[in-house]
Amino acid sequence: MTESKVITSAANPLIKRIKSLEQKKYRDEDKVFIVEGQRHIEEMLAGGWKAEMIVFATETKSKLKLPKTSAQFIETTEELLSRMTGRDNTQGVIGIFRQQLHELAEVKAGLWVALNSVRDPGNLGTIIRTAAAVKAEGIILIGNTCDPFSPEAIRAGMGSLAQINIVRATPEAFVKWRPDFKGRITGTHVVEAKDYRDISHDMPQILMMGAEQNGLSDDMLKICDDIVKIPMPGGIESLNLAVSTGILLYEIRRKEI
Repeated sequence: MTESKVITSAANPLIKRIKSLEQKKYRDEDKVFIVEGQRHIEEMLAGGWKAEMIVFATETKSKLKLPKTSAQFIETTEELLSRMTGRDNTQGVIGIFRQQLHELAEVKAGLWVALNSVRDPGNLGTIIRTAAAVKAEGIILIGNTCDPFSPEAIRAGMGSLAQINIVRATPEAFVKWRPDFKGRITGTHVVEAKDYRDISHDMPQILMMGAEQNGLSDDMLKICDDIVKIPMPGGIESLNLAVSTGILLYEIRRKEI
């Protein structure tokens, strides 16, 4: 590890800046986000994400082993590290990483997940993790879908963001771009839909999921090649969004796994 700077005062501007990253406003201003834990930091670095800063507790210093990085190293107390993250269990180290977003023009081959106005960061993080598990190319965030760099999404993703490309687009831009995508879009709906097992899942493909409460908007449904549903003989009205996405992703990949 390179030489580190020691900070022990809660009044230090750097401590306050990191603490502010809990709020989207400040993450957007600085274009950075927090990753907790040595293993997840290692995964982000291995995935090519740039770390600006590594902050660790003095008590963790002897155990900390990270790959070489140009990031600045900051040594602090366990108490201040908890204050920065708002959590008692910080695993002794956090990384401040640059946000990394891609363009719709990069969405070509492979399997992608598009999320239309999804609001729950826990669902988003879990979907990112599942998408990484089936080796999807990435996630397309449409409209006011929540922030993939929020602490809740990062924690739910369990380090999987390192393997996933993130694209953000307005609904208008996505609809306009649709003819450029040389593949199928599969959407979900509860009525006038086919059983998800009864359609072909050729690549490239985008699986498009809607908001937790309202599902896909009419504009998004119109550009889908197939509309599918998951049968629920138990009479349950709907499944959790992340669960539904997981079922469909594994069906799409079933012949390849």
